[in-house]
Amino acid sequence: MNVYISLDTTAQSVGSLDIYNKLKAQNKPQLNTKAYSTRALMWLEPLLELEHNNQRLAYGNVNEKDIDDILQNPLNNKKYLGNIEDQPYLKNQHRIIFRHLGKNNPTSIEDYINLGGFSALKNCLKQSPPSIIDKIKKADIRGRGGAFFPAYIKWQTVLNELSDVKYVICNADEGDSGSFADRLIMENDPFSLIEAMIIAGVVVGAKEGIIYLRSEYPNAKKILEEAIEIAYKNNYLGKNDSYCFDLRLIIGAGAYVCGEETALIESLENKRGLVRPRPPVPAVSGLFNKPTLLNNVLSFIDIVRLLEGSRDIHTTPLQLSGACRHSGLFEVSDDITIEELISEFGATSIDDVKAVQIGGPLGAFIPKDKFHLKLNNDELNKEGFILGHASVVVFDKNTNMKDILLNLLNFYKHESCGKCTPCRIGQVRLKEILMDLPNNTESNLNLLYELLDTMKEASLCGLGGLTHLSVLSALNYFSGDFNIGEL
Repeated sequence: MNVYISLDTTAQSVGSLDIYNKLKAQNKPQLNTKAYSTRALMWLEPLLELEHNNQRLAYGNVNEKDIDDILQNPLNNKKYLGNIEDQPYLKNQHRIIFRHLGKNNPTSIEDYINLGGFSALKNCLKQSPPSIIDKIKKADIRGRGGAFFPAYIKWQTVLNELSDVKYVICNADEGDSGSFADRLIMENDPFSLIEAMIIAGVVVGAKEGIIYLRSEYPNAKKILEEAIEIAYKNNYLGKNDSYCFDLRLIIGAGAYVCGEETALIESLENKRGLVRPRPPVPAVSGLFNKPTLLNNVLSFIDIVRLLEGSRDIHTTPLQLSGACRHSGLFEVSDDITIEELISEFGATSIDDVKAVQIGGPLGAFIPKDKFHLKLNNDELNKEGFILGHASVVVFDKNTNMKDILLNLLNFYKHESCGKCTPCRIGQVRLKEILMDLPNNTESNLNLLYELLDTMKEASLCGLGGLTHLSVLSALNYFSGDFNIGEL
């Protein structure tokens, strides 16, 4: 009997490693316990699966005491959920980027190859770099980090630069609250990221790649290190007959601002993570002043799926958390509404929800009367919102939005790199003004609007430039929480 359990960070946080060790300790020849990738259904962890008649039978919220009964009575157990593939929250998804989840041992290169791994690289090696970039352009692949910048422009720019040295960097400094999609790839499907970076190096002419991983991801570090070592042993990394590409893992500086690409480059150069003025852009003068292709994790995976032959790469991996019954990753087409996500996937009544924040800590607070909006960047932009990294944090009806905003301002102030005055001073003054409300309401609000406008136009990066989204949405839609009446 094959038994599957995830050792993903979320699963381990609620005891999956203890369950795995107990299963291993049983020393039964007929029991084959496998550490497998997560299904990303966080509310069911630890999630155990038994292979029975070519089906994967699932058991949710398992603890050590449940093990013996599950093994003895697999079909008559209170934790039994049925065939995992028949669960609505999986059947109603459209997983392209995350198609390997639940189907592989993360550090088994054999599993990866059996799932079609490295077929994208083989296809890449049969084509010229310009033809690959043309495919990326025609597919309209855009950055997944939040800016939605056309991917082909960066790739083409780096390819066109004449330089003896070029770099490919993966921005894996996933610092946005409510975001965990990058972590899921790195912990559960690391060879996809490795393959993507090899492809990038081949296409733009770079022989060295770097994954810049946030320091708060020790499990991802361990898995990536093992996967990189395996890729070297199997001749995918290093020098072979077709290309030469080396890959390193570097741990981040623990600063939110290092998720901004130029601050990330400063950190890699062993400097303080400060935002660089642009131009020049990193694609022209990046790491050590050399042409540098810099994308985030999901942006790289999009390229792999495209070259694997996937016809539909325009899905959105939504990361749902907060005050909802079912939290996790839900990869769906880009026409799902906020209400559908919360009620159908999150299994939570809209009546119990006050707001959602979409796009990380710099995203806007969206009220209930806007929940008809579709979760795609174009529709959200029309309302002055952003999709960002596609995180959706739910706040229940009893939440005081002033408390939430003041907490965020503490975060902004703490994480400001200090390079530009609008953000360094502006974050401090914003909190002072909001703390003084509802006193001198009119003059305080006029000063606040002027300050936010200055920060939006003059800040060097999004930390200062996007602060207005959270502040104005909180004031406009939840003015009662600030005791200032309707604006």
